[in-house]
Amino acid sequence: LGFARRGAAVRRLATVADSSLKVNFIFEKHKKRVTVAGMVGWTLLETAKHHGLPLHGARADSPWDYVTLGEGPGSVEDHIVLPVADFEKVGPCSWQEQELLDASAADHVQPNSRLASCVVLTKEMDGLTALVPASNADLSSYM
Repeated sequence: LGFARRGAAVRRLATVADSSLKVNFIFEKHKKRVTVAGMVGWTLLETAKHHGLPLHGARADSPWDYVTLGEGPGSVEDHIVLPVADFEKVGPCSWQEQELLDASAADHVQPNSRLASCVVLTKEMDGLTALVPASNADLSSYM
């Protein structure tokens, strides 16, 4: 189980364990810390929504370029703050993400702020911690 034979070579097949990682969310408003499983390739927002956590926001389109004409992120409801070590693993914002943070959440943006919809999980991010500030807007029931 977990191995495939091709010719004389034996290679190991990928498992769920190879693709899963732990993610910690700290919800400042709820004074609660939650550790959940995430999958490589999911965003932090997808991970939170998968587990029914109170992090709101909209899926980000592809970043804008002449091929995709994507619009990038569309909301700052999913603003998160990462510890410096985790921010270094995740990397800096795209220009679209930074522009949206600066325009919509300027009073609450930290140097290590990101949008959860723009952070795509990799295996190297296992154990990542994301603080969800109490100042985040919740537009989920907006009509």
